[in-house]
Order: sequence, then C-alpha cells, then structure tokens
Amino acid sequence: MKLNKFRRLLGVGLAATTLLVGAELAITQPAVAAPCGDLSNCDDPVEDPIPVPVKPSRPGGYEPLYVALGDSFGSGEGAPDTLQPWTHEKCHRSSLSAPLRAAKRLAQNNKYAGNILYSSFACSGATLDWSMGLNGTKDGGILTGQTSTGMPSQIAQVNAKYGSRKIDALSISIGGNDLSYADILQDCSFGNCVPWDSKTRKMVAWDTPRLEIGLNSLITAIQGDENGRYRYLDGNASYVYLTAYPDLFNDANGNACNSTGGLFVEGFTAAENEVMRGYLAQLNGMLAKAVADANARRTVGHKPVWKLIPAPDFTRNGYCSTKKLINTFNDSMWFQKDIKGTMHPNAAGHLAWSNQLYNSLSWIATS
Repeated sequence: MKLNKFRRLLGVGLAATTLLVGAELAITQPAVAAPCGDLSNCDDPVEDPIPVPVKPSRPGGYEPLYVALGDSFGSGEGAPDTLQPWTHEKCHRSSLSAPLRAAKRLAQNNKYAGNILYSSFACSGATLDWSMGLNGTKDGGILTGQTSTGMPSQIAQVNAKYGSRKIDALSISIGGNDLSYADILQDCSFGNCVPWDSKTRKMVAWDTPRLEIGLNSLITAIQGDENGRYRYLDGNASYVYLTAYPDLFNDANGNACNSTGGLFVEGFTAAENEVMRGYLAQLNGMLAKAVADANARRTVGHKPVWKLIPAPDFTRNGYCSTKKLINTFNDSMWFQKDIKGTMHPNAAGHLAWSNQLYNSLSWIATS
C-alpha cells in the first residue's frame, strides 16, 4: 500500500536460462548436460560434467501462467533492489517483491522442461476502483484506471497482454488502501485514533461498506454474476488467490508496539497499535468473506476456485522489534530515499511473504 497522503507532508537471482521480457518471466530448463568437448580429462569421472536429469515435457507443450495484481504489498514497495530499485518506476514494482520471488521459486522447482510464465501488474497505491473517501478520492487501479499513474486498470492490462488466454493462477493483494491505510496511519501518528469519534473510526465506518461493494465487483469482473454476465477479465482464471495482510504492529514479544518518542509510526502508543491491529483483522476477515462469497456464487460458464492465502507470521517481527520485517519511516528514507516504504515489508519481509505464496502455488511447478 502506498502512503499517498504523506507526499505533501515531507515533500537476477535466476540461472542463465531465465529470460525477463517486460513484466513477463519465462524460464526454460536445460535438457542435458554440456558435452565434454575435446577436454583431455573427459574420462576422469571426477572431472566429467555432472549430468542434468532430462525433464519430461508438459502435455501439449503447455506453459502455465501466473499473474499478480494488487497494491504496494504486491508490487514490492519497501524492498527496492540495490542494482535496479524498481522494474516499474511509477508502480514501485520491485524484483524483490513476494510474487516475483515466488514465481522464480516455481521455475527453479519446475519438474517439467520448458517455461513457467509470470507477469505482475501490481502498483503501489492501487485500490479496487476509483471512489470518494472522507479525505479525498481513492486512487483506483484494479477495476478502474489508476489516477496517480495515469495507467489503465490492471485487469485491462491483463486483457491487453493475454487476451482470452487461460490464467492458471491469479493472485491479488488489495484492500488496505480501500480502508484508507495511509490516512489511518496519519491519524494515529499525529492525532489520537483510539476514541470512538476519531477520524480513523469515521473513515473505517465510511470505507467498510464501500470495500464490501468493491470486493463483490471484483468477483463479478473475474467470473461474472449469477448468469455469467458483466465479466471484465477476458481469460479464464483457474484459481484466484486473495492475499491476507500480515500483522505489522508487534514487538519482539508479540505485543502491540509502544514507541512514543520517535518520528511518524514510532510515535504510536500501544493503544493506537491495537486499533491498527483490529482494523487489520477486520480487513482480513472481509477478504476471507469475499473468497467464501465467490465460491458460493452460482455462475453460468467458467468459474474459478477462490482461495485466501494466509499472511506470513510476522509475530515478534513488527516495526518495533529487533528483527523487524517492516520498514519504519527512517528505514524507508535510508533504503529507498523516500517515505513511501514506511510500514511496508522490507526485503526479508517480502521473502517471508513469498514463501506463503509459493506454498499455495507450488502445484504449478509439479502438476
């Protein structure tokens, strides 16, 4: 998720067989080991090249496709790569993001010869659609164009790239910005978000029913309504995965942070961090309900299977712990030279999240 509101406040590990073209990753596996050539010691088994097992081809030469959509938690905000910070500057899309790391691991464990295709359209700041919030407009991104980047909706981008091609797995990280994540952080940091009449409580009360409508629209966009109408995604997705958000607000003992002396989030009290944890649990509950609703909806024609990928366990690794997987304000300024990575997973955090994705998607490499 992207801290849009704070702009105004403070101003390839793959083998050589990997081909990176635009946002798509295609991996091929060598079928045989390199020959000895005219080496004089080729008869010495110690010096001979190690044979590479020949992998079978997938039936029909099919290449599985994994597509990632979402917000900054899906794009890799907070984890810029040292050599090339962003593979997509406007969206702060990183090669260290959890979806790309999971895709690379799928390729490395591919039991078949040939490619596993991957594309990410995730973009920092994205919401489900353009809408009005109490503190201004939502950015859009998944179902409508994203105003901050001037880019078309992510689903439109998928349609333009892949048309009606089958999508084996579609992961989506979304919902935090729809619940005014950045505005809540601001209220808790510079105000008091605990009282029942706080700005945070009012924003969540305003945003919650709109997020429920947006999640229902997302289901329709991917699989259609009960009669199969109003689909927006051209290709059939076999599996759709919504990703839950991790707990960012705990210390080394798993308790709510209580850091009151520093800048920005370091100024949250324990009570304010408990408020944030409560809304995080509420958001994950809404995502779980959307998955259940999608699977329960009777739909004419193709219907994907929906699943919720549990958040990685960041207990004892929150922003105020000694081994934090979350960036503070100072971390973001140090590692990516801006404030946008604040309260986002760092590189280690995205790696932990990639393990959750891989565990759910590993069937792509083996089936």
